[in-house]
Amino acid sequence: MEENILWEGSHEEIYGVDFTVLDVARAAELCSFLDSKKLRRGLITRNMRSAVDLFHQRFGIIFSPALSREFRPYKPDPAPLLHICSSWEVQPSEVMMVGDSLKDDVICGKRAGSFTCLLDQTGRYDASEFDSADLKPDFKVSSLTEVFPLLEANFDLAP
Repeated sequence: MEENILWEGSHEEIYGVDFTVLDVARAAELCSFLDSKKLRRGLITRNMRSAVDLFHQRFGIIFSPALSREFRPYKPDPAPLLHICSSWEVQPSEVMMVGDSLKDDVICGKRAGSFTCLLDQTGRYDASEFDSADLKPDFKVSSLTEVFPLLEANFDLAP
């Protein structure tokens, strides 16, 4: 099965408030890994298109397609993820949505029928209040570096 990766980009990440040099380095490493496996990557964000373009230019990490807040309806509606799947000509079950929000990213991915991976860098989603089946991601990581082994252990990544 070919796996495709969708990333969610939060407001803080795009504008550099929380997106540190280390985060960019980890994202770049993950993108290199995905490239080596010939896996596509897209972006779904509530940021403006101009912020996404600035991110692409500033860090040289390109997502295609990159859907911004101008795409409606936006997550948690599955429409943006389904749009990307359609443009890639893949089924949602061949895609993993990686994001840092249970209520937006995980719900979007689950509603679309995709695998979901929650990036919880601070452990804020460890509380029992987040144990709802609707909010339970297929995978959970605390760092982008954990995505490498997760993909290799759970999916056939042969290029």
